[in-house]
Amino acid sequence: MQINLDDDKISSFLSFMGYNSLFPPQQLAIDNGLLDGSNVLVTTPTASGKTLIAILAAIKSLEKDKKVVYLTPLRSLAYEKFTDFNEIDKSKIFSRKIKIKISTGDFNTSNTQLGNSDIVILTNEKLDSILRQGVSWLSNVGLFISDEIHLIGDLDRGSVLEMVLTKIKKFYPASQILGLSATVTNSPEISDWLGCKLIESSWRPTRLLEGVYSDGVVYYNDDSKINVSESGKDTSSMAVDLVLDSIKDGGQNLVFVETRKRSISLAKTSSEIVYKNLSLEERKTALKYSKLLLENNDDTDLTKTLSNLISFGVGFHHAGLSLPSREVVEKAFKSGAIKALFATPTLAAGVNLPARRVIITNVSRYDFRYGANIPITVLEYKQLCGRAGRPRYDTYGESIILSDPRTYYEDIYDHYVLGTPEPLNSSLGNDVAIKIHLLGTISSFLGIDIDDIYDLFSKTFHSFQNKNSSSLYNKIDTSLDYFMDEGLVKFENNRYYVTTFGKLVSGLYLNPETAVAFKKIIKSVKHHSLKTNNVFGFLHIITTSPDFYPKFSFRKQDIEEFSIIFYNNYDEFFFDVDVMDCSRSLWTLYEWINESTEKRIHEKMGIDPGDVHRIVEVSKWLITSIFEIAKLLGRTDLLPVIFSLENRIKHGVKMELVPLVQIKDIGRARARSLYSAGIRVPSDLLSISETSLSSIPKIGPKLAKKLKKTYG
Repeated sequence: MQINLDDDKISSFLSFMGYNSLFPPQQLAIDNGLLDGSNVLVTTPTASGKTLIAILAAIKSLEKDKKVVYLTPLRSLAYEKFTDFNEIDKSKIFSRKIKIKISTGDFNTSNTQLGNSDIVILTNEKLDSILRQGVSWLSNVGLFISDEIHLIGDLDRGSVLEMVLTKIKKFYPASQILGLSATVTNSPEISDWLGCKLIESSWRPTRLLEGVYSDGVVYYNDDSKINVSESGKDTSSMAVDLVLDSIKDGGQNLVFVETRKRSISLAKTSSEIVYKNLSLEERKTALKYSKLLLENNDDTDLTKTLSNLISFGVGFHHAGLSLPSREVVEKAFKSGAIKALFATPTLAAGVNLPARRVIITNVSRYDFRYGANIPITVLEYKQLCGRAGRPRYDTYGESIILSDPRTYYEDIYDHYVLGTPEPLNSSLGNDVAIKIHLLGTISSFLGIDIDDIYDLFSKTFHSFQNKNSSSLYNKIDTSLDYFMDEGLVKFENNRYYVTTFGKLVSGLYLNPETAVAFKKIIKSVKHHSLKTNNVFGFLHIITTSPDFYPKFSFRKQDIEEFSIIFYNNYDEFFFDVDVMDCSRSLWTLYEWINESTEKRIHEKMGIDPGDVHRIVEVSKWLITSIFEIAKLLGRTDLLPVIFSLENRIKHGVKMELVPLVQIKDIGRARARSLYSAGIRVPSDLLSISETSLSSIPKIGPKLAKKLKKTYG
């Protein structure tokens, strides 16, 4: 659609970006009051221009000297959106600099410095944490943008988004709400709840063909079909055949598989065939990214395998990869160096990587709640196939499901290709979610009565969907009793007040049940029974808490080796524990704080680098929480022990290196190098010359000069 806007800044920005027309959904949003401050919910397919809609709304908010908050469910998406919104500043349509900040972690900080920014990009959890702390700058937010709003139905994280949107509606009614989502079956229900005008469109820049592959034939939803040369009847052969068929026609492929292991095996299976179909220039580009992956990265077998496969023009992508590895894979795919990327479904929500052909090898996934493989939902299928079609390169995209030999392809076609996505339902009704968000609500006020609590929760999507609120109110009442029993909340003058303990728990963003468990253990530790470090005791507390993830159970081959470590350190536990009360996650942490490399951990315990990173990140948060709770309880005898372990987890070092990692720019490798050279504490830097210091491995002249300047 031709641009016809009587708005100088909007027109100037569009001109700067090279737009001479708008996509239909973008024009629809403008026609329905997007630029006039109306609340809008946009549900359109992937790549239909939702980011530009958000940017245009942001420009109008900035014009009024109002801030913009952009909400995303994932950290990886936050950094992608930072780049997108930075174009506003680059366009120079404002006479001042437009400052953008990202904040996605550190729940126990208020981040009042974010108030100096014009655009703040946050995860849903981060904004929930900020809302609990009553940060003043939120009152000057003119626009809240909620991306991937369909994740309100997610069983694990949907309740956070729901409560955030509920609080925005109630406490910041003057702010504009812009919701963005792929097509949702019950989007009218969500828009009614939010008080938004609904922009619903099936338009997409590239035509989407959905089909099912069976016995060498792909059956599409436009009644067409194509024949594909078959090399075998198993799903591995079928996937490779479809990849090869697409590559010969200049296409890129995104292959969704059910497990990490399968993503690697399929990438290996297809590598030589794909390589044969690469031009000389494409082989050079692939080799460039292969080498790039090995630079400044871990040296695990996983990374080496990935690097080798990229040189063949294929790759794999899953949560077990380190962040640097994932970034290189994504860049290689966007550049066209990777022709076939085999990924677990987490990629579909994580980054914007469209492909000519999306191949779904299996419509079943293992679900730990059921302990078995279950079919994916139609909604999840539609999210996967939404990645098909590269707007700048293709006029169409294909999404193809491989039929299961045990199932008629017609059944798969009818259920998924012709199926309607399941409606989204609130996940706020479970007891844990109620406890977390109820405590967060009480901690936001200097006293709140039961009617105000009920009123807030009556405005949730859960209450909107379930008109009878008695069940929800009963859960609230039960949670309030629990809070008072455990010292999180007190009741005075007909109002609920958060206690100092409850305020701390809310600020740390802990599940109240985790915090109560920590409190009980800390109180139960007798001073005379305290060992020099009690490492295993604290590692066990962390890794068995409700908030800890990912939790890896032992494999059969692990038990014998871990049992030796377990019994050698048994006296460090705070109470009687069995070997099977521990986990591979605990063992991973133990290895990490004893300076095992990611390579060693991967080889020894089969834990991927990305999982090691998540275990360490979550453990840092939990050990910090234990420290703060111990401090509140007056357990000064425990604080040195916890502080030491906190630093060991953060840096991955043994106890003797804790003093050295307090020095800025000194991590585990440099600390060990300094220690080996006889420097045991920071004050030892006083007695060594700059020349001698610079000759220590991993230090060098530049850092030596800096250290001597700091330590005189």
